[in-house]
Amino acid sequence: MKNRTVLRARTATGLVAVALTGALALAGCSSDDKDSPKASDTSTAASTSAATSSAADVAALAKVTVKGDVGKKPTLTVPKNFTVTGAVARVEKAGTGTEIKEGEMLSIDSVAVQGSDGTALGDTYSSSPQSMYFSESSIVPQLAAALKGQKVGTRIVYAAPSQDSEGKAVTYVYSLDVESAKSIPLRAEGTAVTPKSGLPAVKLNGTTGEPSITIPKGYKASKSLVVQPLIKGKGAKVKSTDSVTVQYSGWLTNGTAFDSSWKRGAPATFSLSQVVQGWGKGLAGQTVGSQVLLVIPPSLGYGDQASGSIPANSTLIFVVDILDAQSAS
Repeated sequence: MKNRTVLRARTATGLVAVALTGALALAGCSSDDKDSPKASDTSTAASTSAATSSAADVAALAKVTVKGDVGKKPTLTVPKNFTVTGAVARVEKAGTGTEIKEGEMLSIDSVAVQGSDGTALGDTYSSSPQSMYFSESSIVPQLAAALKGQKVGTRIVYAAPSQDSEGKAVTYVYSLDVESAKSIPLRAEGTAVTPKSGLPAVKLNGTTGEPSITIPKGYKASKSLVVQPLIKGKGAKVKSTDSVTVQYSGWLTNGTAFDSSWKRGAPATFSLSQVVQGWGKGLAGQTVGSQVLLVIPPSLGYGDQASGSIPANSTLIFVVDILDAQSAS
């Protein structure tokens, strides 16, 4: 519990989406696996401003080999003491399915190894693929450039410098198989629900749907979780074990905003078993397409520990648009 990270990581591949898109700001407890990268550190690759990689890194990645059919767990082999200075990607095998388009949700199977010695850090082939929203503005530029114009069934090899859980410099290497791609809505769609009186008032941008809130004068948050649907979607019910793709914004009870997927320009995907309890309890049972107001007491949030810009013992207010849900295998 000592290191708060944006997403609890069990293996390096459990952080594939974070590593490729940058840090997100929902916190569970950090992993006890010292070989897993810290989510807040893997985002350094995403800050690269251009899609070009150095000639030395491109040459280094060319020495990484991947054997096996797309869709099945491959063998990923790296030279001893493999490192790169920046993010770098290459197309290992071109797919033959439908063309991947901007704004689609990609389902990606992955294998990750540590560059120094090729130690396996995990894979998703025996569990469930990772979801990644494909937007050139929201994922690592090198990966976006590799995926652009490709088709479902493509295999990408990707490497980037990072830090392990002890703060040591490492390079992580991934083989990524694009298993499927689908379009999802960018905001909640359904029937408006009149909220109970006395709750923070939510106003939506008429063009984008991005929410803003007004805190009632003298507002005192409940000590219990508040779950208030604002829009009732017509999709499937979300299960507590699902991964959900959402647009969301978060505020403190004084109205201070601390996080927003809207501001980053792309939806985020989380497993409900890996985020603060208030999210898991509040979104389970809701339907895809819904928009939900959550008021999360400290006991179901970060408790008596601060997390980034969130003070200890904070009540958290979220407006969440549930865009998609995927069951764990």
